[in-house]
Amino acid sequence: MTPWVTRPVVAAAAVWASAALVAASAPSGPLPAPALVAVIGSAAAATGLLAWWYGLVEASDLVVVLALVLLSAGVAAWRVGPLLDGPLAIAAAERSFVRAEAVTTGDPRVRDGRTSGSRRTDDAWVVDAALVTATIAGQGRVLDLPVQIITGGDAASAAVAGLLPGTTVELTGRVLPADARRGRAATIVAEQVTVVRGPPPVQVAAGAVRESLRQSVSARSADVRGLLPGLVVGDTAAQGPELEQAMRDSGLAHLTAVSGGNVAVVVAVVVVLGRLVGLRRGGVRLVVVALAVAAYVVVARPQPSVLRAAAMAAVVLVALLLDLRVRPVDVLAAAVVGLVLLDPFLAVSVGFAMSVAATAALIVIAARAAPALRAGPWWSRAARAVGALVVVSAAAQLAVAPLVVGIGGGVPVGGVVANLLAEPAVAPATALGLIAAVVGLVSPAAASVLAVPAGWAVSWIAIVARQTSFVAGSLPWPSGWAGAASISAVIGLAVVGAWLARRHGGPGLRAALAVGAAVAVVVAVAPVPVVVPGALSWPPSGWRAVMCAVGQGDALVLRVGAGEAVVVDTGPDPSLVDRCLRRLGVVRVPLVLLTHFHADHVEGLPGVLRGRAAGVVVTSPLDDPPGEDRRVRRWLGGSGASLRVAAPGDEWQVGSVHLRVVWPTRFIRGQGSDANNASVTVLAEVDGITFALGGDLEEAAQDAVLAETPVIPVDVVKVPHHGSRYQSPAWASAFRPRIALIGVGVDNDYGHPAPDTVAAYQAVGAVVGRTDLDGDLAVVLDDTGALALLRRGT
Repeated sequence: MTPWVTRPVVAAAAVWASAALVAASAPSGPLPAPALVAVIGSAAAATGLLAWWYGLVEASDLVVVLALVLLSAGVAAWRVGPLLDGPLAIAAAERSFVRAEAVTTGDPRVRDGRTSGSRRTDDAWVVDAALVTATIAGQGRVLDLPVQIITGGDAASAAVAGLLPGTTVELTGRVLPADARRGRAATIVAEQVTVVRGPPPVQVAAGAVRESLRQSVSARSADVRGLLPGLVVGDTAAQGPELEQAMRDSGLAHLTAVSGGNVAVVVAVVVVLGRLVGLRRGGVRLVVVALAVAAYVVVARPQPSVLRAAAMAAVVLVALLLDLRVRPVDVLAAAVVGLVLLDPFLAVSVGFAMSVAATAALIVIAARAAPALRAGPWWSRAARAVGALVVVSAAAQLAVAPLVVGIGGGVPVGGVVANLLAEPAVAPATALGLIAAVVGLVSPAAASVLAVPAGWAVSWIAIVARQTSFVAGSLPWPSGWAGAASISAVIGLAVVGAWLARRHGGPGLRAALAVGAAVAVVVAVAPVPVVVPGALSWPPSGWRAVMCAVGQGDALVLRVGAGEAVVVDTGPDPSLVDRCLRRLGVVRVPLVLLTHFHADHVEGLPGVLRGRAAGVVVTSPLDDPPGEDRRVRRWLGGSGASLRVAAPGDEWQVGSVHLRVVWPTRFIRGQGSDANNASVTVLAEVDGITFALGGDLEEAAQDAVLAETPVIPVDVVKVPHHGSRYQSPAWASAFRPRIALIGVGVDNDYGHPAPDTVAAYQAVGAVVGRTDLDGDLAVVLDDTGALALLRRGT
């Protein structure tokens, strides 16, 4: 066998595969769990006997692997069975109401609402728990089943927020089915939640450490408050959506998913402190290290990556205690075997798979690079060390790329560079953050001092995340199995090509491969126009305004100058408006106008703020719905942008862009949507091109604007309310635009745009552009002063 394909690795792969087959297939497969276990065991036995017949394995190895396969499949079937049968499964199928008692097994987390058209469902709190008792159809049951609790109202949300693991609660709510592949028997939408017993002391202590860390950075910047707790203990509650997306696009999101690096820092800190107090070697030190790792798992919560790292640490400590020599690859394999046997659902966890894949890549590359780092003069070793860091980072990124693509995360092409730049800050930030969290239990003032250099380190990480995500963000790629298979094929071909070049090619071939890879990356991610003969370059020369194709919503960009623009509404999706702005090369947004607070106009704001300097954000005076108003204010916290409420007569001159607010002078109630009719309406001018921008005004408000405002023809109208049928007959004829822009989603459920509305603008001679059919729409002024509408295409 090769150095990294050892007997433990084969055993780990067999255990993982058998558990995954049962966990993934049993809920919906054609065979019951016992029959599936038998099939898996038979297939494994047949494969093993064939390998033994050809001398590939020894009989003793075959027996051990077959025993582990049967044990793994049997444990998985034993765990899956209760999730699918019994009274709770029947209650979930019937959507019954239950009164139950449960013990929380994780921290509450916010589940973002979903945007549908102009509306967005409320946010809710979600927490994992173990159901202890339940009254179903009037009959009490004693249970021990994992469930997920979702709050169904403000009272339940208030009761759940801030609960620690191990808290016992009573709840009343509706039982819904859950995906057994995630290890849950049901989902309970709780209307009432009451705490009946607090958490155990160990969880209280862990919660105190986490709170101590939060308090140590409470006076620091939003980036530090969000990143340091995430980096140290995986607490990302304070991380803003803009930074969160930047971390994801730059390939740095794994830093806040606590992993082996954190456990290594914990061990290093404990060893150093132990030496300072005279604890240098022996079994006592190993026990202290083991206790510290166990305590850290409780504080950081048993996430898949934490469990993997802690299990590997446990294997190493046992080996040291027994004076055994083990290789890193065998340590990883033993950790996988132990964890999957304890929790078979880890076998279908993407987070666990990512952690194992990245660790395996690091082990393989490190094993090959280590000898070279010990030979030669210091400058040669230093140069090889830098090269090894690049290779290790690239290997880890490639190892997890199929999994990232499979879950729809795209390809973070800047990940290698981002990780290399951020890595020097990770260890000091983690170490100082850990010490600050513990010291803060005794002296919050001292903890705040320790958190200062840790804050500098995570501020650097935030800068790296934003800059690398903006310059080379996540490359779109098909998601799901097809996307994972295609990226795996690309990586495989690249690896084979590199191997062939190394074995059989000369320097010329290797240089050609390197240049080809660099060109491919630049073409894929460079935020510059790419001109293809016979095709329209984007953005087109002379563009003054672009209506972005952001689905069912509005996002209009008014060009101020090179890299600078005013944005009117942001659409429903941060990623879509961010991509549109990247295509236009916009890096500064001095003014953002949110005409009203409907989700299809404001939910994209984090995408506008992502990696861009922002000035003023102007909003409607009517905070309807109030939940979106609160979200906008939360997004602006720490962004550097200020908030202003629009008023009639307000004017802004930003470079060549001039805006004048003409509405709302009053609120129109009960004549359609109050929020739509309170849309901030502006008359704008960009380099002499005039615009009428009316948000989602409906008929009553349009008539009021026409009655109160002297109206003259304009060059461009952003058609109100996505071209709905709720239009004043006089609006199009009063403005008589040359171009009409409609922001609308493909095959939307609202019938937008209405045929009569489109016909009204065509009747006054306007060229009508609609984003569902035409993609991004650019209003262009050429050198001769001619006005045109160009379509990017879908």
